[in-house]
Order: sequence, then structure tokens, then C-alpha cells
Amino acid sequence: MTIFIQRVFLSLLSFLCIAFACFSDVQAQDNPLDNSDGIQKVLVGGYINEIHAVDLTSHSYPGDIYIWFRWMDPEMRPNETFEFMNFHDPEAHIQSVTYDEPEVMEADGSFYQVIRHQGAFSTSMPLSKYPFDTQVLKFIIEDAEFGDEELRYVADPDGVTINDELTLPGYRIGEPRMRIYGKSYPTTFGDLNNPETAAYSRVVFEVPITRPWQYGVLKLFLPVLIILMCAGLALMIDPTHTEGRIGLVITALLTLVAMQITTAGSLPEVSYLMLLDYVYLLSYAFILVMMARVAYGSWQDAEDEIKISVRNDKRVLITATAIYFVGVVGTVIFVLSA
Repeated sequence: MTIFIQRVFLSLLSFLCIAFACFSDVQAQDNPLDNSDGIQKVLVGGYINEIHAVDLTSHSYPGDIYIWFRWMDPEMRPNETFEFMNFHDPEAHIQSVTYDEPEVMEADGSFYQVIRHQGAFSTSMPLSKYPFDTQVLKFIIEDAEFGDEELRYVADPDGVTINDELTLPGYRIGEPRMRIYGKSYPTTFGDLNNPETAAYSRVVFEVPITRPWQYGVLKLFLPVLIILMCAGLALMIDPTHTEGRIGLVITALLTLVAMQITTAGSLPEVSYLMLLDYVYLLSYAFILVMMARVAYGSWQDAEDEIKISVRNDKRVLITATAIYFVGVVGTVIFVLSA
């Protein structure tokens, strides 16, 4: 009987230990600031208040962002040890804190601080699909003092939100998002006391923006189309008026060149061709075909030859126009699907 009671007692004790361990695990999972693994967790969230403009030539954008931190260790100040990783003009930044000292949250005893940062940021903006490109504006922070094994950022349940009154001329603003990961550096930065490379916890606040299709079609492609129509009309002029035909094509060519130079003035120098560049190249080819046809027709003197030349001009115009449109549509589809 005594042995039976001992076995029952031991079984009950084991059950209670297992239940307590499971309950502790659930609590740890429910508490994002749990530091039982030796890594200090810092809850991070953001509110993007303003993005004033986007400068493609410098890949920069002035922004205004609020970032809040919550942590448990009273000796830590993550709101002071973090740094932005994508400044554009470091001298033109303003940062302030909401509280002189971190607030203590009564709900869990954590420390809480909010910073507001205003200044210009930068990120690489690929332009291969311009003017139908999509860009992602980023605000990147990283702790400058503690590695990923000492301090790790955790996403706040509210994540990142954006001012619902924010507008960005020329763009549609998408849903903001936040990414957190460990950023590894393949160097010790010359630190002899820490010979091993380390990773640092990084937070990336992202705001996707897209350019409305009307911008590319109506402001860029439509003027090009009108210029090409004028060049094509040169083949509809009487072949005997050679000077007028050549003058119309040359004027169209010069107008297209001027338009490309003007458009390129608002874009950075890149080592690859943008979608708009392909359209211009096809447009130049179309104008060259028109010029070649006008030059060839200028050698026709006999009345019969002129009549034949008029019919051939129409065929050339129709064929060149069809090839041009197929080329442009195919190029747009190919580039946008890449």
C-alpha cells in the first residue's frame, strides 16, 4: 500500500512539473519581451508621418517618422544606441524624444520611449521599368552597440502604420510594411577584442510607391506618338515636294531628341537601358525609315515612277507603323514581366 501511494505521489508530481513547464513555455511565447534565452528583446513599431517628395536623381526622399521602443532591462537604452543606416544628408537631420526619461509601463513593467526623426533618406531606386516603375522607400535602423546575440528587435503588434492624409505627388502609396532580420557584416571593423564577425538586429520600414500608368502613357508615350505621326505624314506629301518632306522628318527627329534630353534631365545617369530608352530607340528607327524612304523617293522623276513611289510610300508607312507598334508593345510586355 505504501509503495502504491509513493507511485501515485511521484506520478502526480511529474504531471505538475510537466504542466508547469508547458505553462511557462506558453507564457514565454505570449511575452515578446521574454529574455529567458539571454537575449534582450526590444519591441519596435513605427508611424510614418510624412514623405515630402521623391528625388530620382539623388535616390533620396525627405521623411518624418516616429519610432517607439519597449524593453525590460533598466540598464539599456535602445532609443539611444540605435542609428539610421540610410541617411542622405546627415547634417540636415533633426531627432527628438517624447519623454525626457523612458516611461515605465504599468501593465508589464517595461520601459517605453518614442523618438521622432526628420530628414532626408536614400535607397537604391531601380529604373529599368521607368515610367511604369515601382519603388520602395525605406527607413532602416540598427543597434550600433549590441550584436544580435545580445539585443534583438521584435515587431510591435501594431507594426508600422502611415498617415492616412499623406499624399505623394505623382505616385500611389501602397501598404507600409516592416521587416526585421539579423544583418551580418564580413568584418570585425578592426576590433581586436572581438575577433569574430557579428550580426546586428535590423529593422526596415518600407513604403512601396507606384507611378500611375496615365503618367507614362499620356505624358511620355503620347507626345512621342504624335511626333512619329508627323514624321509619317511626310510620306503622304506629294513626292515632288522633296524639301517639305525632308523638312518635316528632320523637324520630327529634332523634336524627339529634344524631348528625350528634357526627360533625361529629371532622371539619374544609369548604366542600363530603361523602358523609355527602348521606346526612343524604336522611335528613332521609325524616323530613319521615313527619312530613307523620302530620300529614295526624291530620285523619282518620271510621272509613272512618281505614281509608283506614292503607292510604295503608303505600303512603307503602313508596314513601318505596324512593326513599330508591335515592337513597342512587345518591349513593354517583356520589360515589365522581367
